[in-house]
Amino acid sequence: MKKSILAIALIGITSLGFSQRGEIRSAERAVDSEDYEEALSELNKAKSEIADEKDKWVIRYHLAKAKTHGNMASSQSGEEMMKNINTALESLNQVLEMDSGNEDALTYQAQVKQTMVQTAIEGQNNGDFDSASKLLYKSYKLDKNDTVMLYYAASAAVNGKLYDKALEHYNKLLELGFDGSTTQFVAISKETGEEEIFESENMRDIAVKTGEYTDPDKKETPRLTGEIAKNISLIYIQEDEPEKALKAIERAKEENPDDISIMQAEADLYYRIGKVDKYNEVMQEVVKMDPENPSLYYNLGVASEQLGDKDSAKDFYIKATELNPEMVNAYINLAALTLSEEREIVEEMNKLGNSKADNKKYQELNEKKKQYYKDALPYLEKASELDPDNIDAMQTRLNIYYQLGKDEEADDLQKQINEMKE
Repeated sequence: MKKSILAIALIGITSLGFSQRGEIRSAERAVDSEDYEEALSELNKAKSEIADEKDKWVIRYHLAKAKTHGNMASSQSGEEMMKNINTALESLNQVLEMDSGNEDALTYQAQVKQTMVQTAIEGQNNGDFDSASKLLYKSYKLDKNDTVMLYYAASAAVNGKLYDKALEHYNKLLELGFDGSTTQFVAISKETGEEEIFESENMRDIAVKTGEYTDPDKKETPRLTGEIAKNISLIYIQEDEPEKALKAIERAKEENPDDISIMQAEADLYYRIGKVDKYNEVMQEVVKMDPENPSLYYNLGVASEQLGDKDSAKDFYIKATELNPEMVNAYINLAALTLSEEREIVEEMNKLGNSKADNKKYQELNEKKKQYYKDALPYLEKASELDPDNIDAMQTRLNIYYQLGKDEEADDLQKQINEMKE
């Protein structure tokens, strides 16, 4: 009698195992057929029978579960998508804990990561920065050597005004010594004459050997430590904590004393909190480190204007245009700076009476005012040449033409303005 009972028990265990395997096979087939509802149904049936042991059927169960939820997530959004992504990653972790070299799990994990990154990009484009940041952070967690994903997660959080999360990610990046610079392998396409970036040095060299590319080279992308320090400081300013902002900059400078981007971030911080004199001081040091950068001279021009030093502002703007003859804003600011002298003259003219002396003074001031118009005009004409759609520059030119009696030029310009407004 005891033997019979044992035999029945063994038959039950055997049939249980076969049932489990059949359901897992059915789930796998359903995944292949993209019938995820059926896959979920079969997996639910097998769930209660899965033993916590290192068994190939347990691995197949978790792989089928990962693929079911991961594939479903690829066509979803919001909380539903995040829930399925989490389940897929948990199931993949179960597999890799049992078999760290499982190629199927590693391959699918890479696919899930790609899906998360692509979904994050789409989310950002649609304004869903919360989900984007979470997905990018999960991508980083899958491979902590891929710190650029943590940087992207922080950037998405900033765009979504999720400042606490952004600070957490940025501070982690600073702890890790992340600077964001990468080596790019480039060559010139003979067909287009354009420089192209290749995935690796080997890929670039192969392309050059085909004869379709020339001038192989490698370039270092700019470091991002300055931008990180700047964003941390901006977050603290947003939260009305300027002292913390300054400490963040100082910390970044200690770790990267020669990083010009961090010095620029420091200057920007001083500018934002109204310390224009300190901004000017730091920027002067930045210019010494990078004397051929036209943007630095332009920014110094703006700061000098705010400090009331018009002569220095003019010199900086002119230097910017010498280094970059196509810097439209520098020409516009030069024109505005020149015309700003007009206001004082007009105020003085309005105070004059009708005496002979006053009339003479009036004529002298009027000629002086016209000279400012003449001095500003070439800057505006250059700005219009570089940016023909700049209606403000055109309108200012029009007023100057009328003031200087250039009626023919004024009429031609008025026609252009009218055509643009139609």
